[in-house]
Amino acid sequence: MHSVRDPAAPVLERYDGALRFSVAEGRIDGLRQTPPMRLFRPYPEQGEPRSVVVGNVAGGVVGGDRLSAEVAVGAGESLFATTQAAEKIYRSDGATATMTVGLSVAAGGTLEWLSAGTILFDGARLDRTTTLDVAAGGTLLYSETLVLGRLARGEVFASGMLRDRIRLRVGGRLAWADDLGLAGEVLSSLDAPAGFGGARSYSTLLLAAPNAGTAVEALRPVLVAEATVRAGVTAVRPDLLLVRILAADPALARRLVASSWMTLRSTRLGRPARMPTIWAI
Repeated sequence: MHSVRDPAAPVLERYDGALRFSVAEGRIDGLRQTPPMRLFRPYPEQGEPRSVVVGNVAGGVVGGDRLSAEVAVGAGESLFATTQAAEKIYRSDGATATMTVGLSVAAGGTLEWLSAGTILFDGARLDRTTTLDVAAGGTLLYSETLVLGRLARGEVFASGMLRDRIRLRVGGRLAWADDLGLAGEVLSSLDAPAGFGGARSYSTLLLAAPNAGTAVEALRPVLVAEATVRAGVTAVRPDLLLVRILAADPALARRLVASSWMTLRSTRLGRPARMPTIWAI
């Protein structure tokens, strides 16, 4: 028996947006953007590489939306990319939003991908896949933060669904895989000592680069600066560094992400120890 849609019921708009481009021969090439995804190209600050801002001009993501971003940095090219604002995943009416991010870096290329974060409203449903592909001799500095609720409004991500997958390949081979899954009534998992331990913010930083693991010692004093934040750094292998940050207060996590980012880009990339201006907006 087939259900019949009530003709009086509103038809909700759902986006199928995509952004795709590459950096090659000193310029942005092959740009394709489908609303609500947009690419903004501000002038880079002094001492910075080519810089772009990835934006979702819809102002947020609802259940049923499908959004994707693909960025490829060519051999010998450099790019700094950040997002316009923290992505808001609104309460769902039952449908799941899907997001895919694909980043690739050729040999000798450098990509900094600094997300402003993702905020999950209570009742949100998100399925996200991030694929990172770094050629031997390439460099990727990547950061993403999940904020579990509209905490400024006193709201926690107490129920809903999150499936977040990251796959990182270096030199064509799988170097790191990470899966996070939360479904149903998730508050107990957020509060459990064996779960998030009361954290409401969850950050991941990755540095895939030749000799990335040697940055462990430089990061350790940075990560202990916030006494109430749980953070750790691991050299997964000589060319891969992982930082994880769990915090009850997203503002403290954001500050620690910034400190870690500036340390890594100055010690490993030879760039100014500063955050982009948009980060403070």
